[in-house]
Amino acid sequence: MRIKAIQNSKSKIQNCGLFFAFILHFTFYIFNCFFTGCTTLPKEPPKPKVYLEVPANEYKPLVRELVVTFIDVGQGDSIFIKTPGGKNVLIDVGGTPYWKQSNYDPGEEVVVPFLETQKIKKLDFVIATHADGDHIGGMPAVLKKFPVGLLCENGIVSDQPEYEEMHKVIDSERIATSVLKQGDSFDVDPSVKFEIFTPPRDFYFEGENNNAVAVRLAYGDVSFLFTADIEYEAEDFAIKTYGDKVRSNILKIGHHGSATSTSERFLKAVNPEIAVISVGKYNTFGHPYSGVLAKLQDADINIYRTDEDGNITVRTDGKKFVVECEKNP
Repeated sequence: MRIKAIQNSKSKIQNCGLFFAFILHFTFYIFNCFFTGCTTLPKEPPKPKVYLEVPANEYKPLVRELVVTFIDVGQGDSIFIKTPGGKNVLIDVGGTPYWKQSNYDPGEEVVVPFLETQKIKKLDFVIATHADGDHIGGMPAVLKKFPVGLLCENGIVSDQPEYEEMHKVIDSERIATSVLKQGDSFDVDPSVKFEIFTPPRDFYFEGENNNAVAVRLAYGDVSFLFTADIEYEAEDFAIKTYGDKVRSNILKIGHHGSATSTSERFLKAVNPEIAVISVGKYNTFGHPYSGVLAKLQDADINIYRTDEDGNITVRTDGKKFVVECEKNP
């Protein structure tokens, strides 16, 4: 009985303490509201998000920003980069493969108008990742329209019609060219870093896709990995060669989200916060593959798709980044 009495006494003391604390807090709240006009208890400010999806007309540009736009060219790739120093870089231009026998040219009808709306007068650096028509088929229209400082390729001569057409324009416009391989970098703007992860320096893989130029771009603490059409074999090469250096905030999913790209080990190594898939609506290839989407969802990676979101633009000041979509659902 005595023990119980002591416990009850402690409970009463605790209750009195809680009641006194409540009265004190309530008195302070009334006093504060009397002088400040507040109507609710103060709340902690929300923590800032690392990234934020916003409608295109609501974003206020950051100071000294890097802007990367994944252009909606349908079933293909095209990426435009505006560096903090004002340099213009273009990776691929999309295109309709020759075998489709179509007159539609994403270079002329999509990429050129996009660059004109951005008031681009010159392309300082252009990368043709590999010879597939859905990556370089639209290149001639762009090369004819804009002066180019330097155009780089993977060094493989191809007999594909799109490759031959591109080189006819390169020759007629007298555009300087170079080859990019693993370990290369280019200093188009000292505030950012471009690194080449593939193709390998001393050998080539079989097939076009694994020999595509894969580029990592870093600005401050924010990084991008553009993987063109590389598949498992080239992904493994990048992991073995660079290890943790492949880690990037934004990953452009390889080969339009096909079943032969984006292995679990590669995804784990890159560890992206968002994934961008450049893919055509109702394409006949089944891209993106449901298994790739499942991997991204299981890893809690935010997915953006050009077939659903239109042009996808990532803006960063080197510390945080925001994502804006042309189509706001």
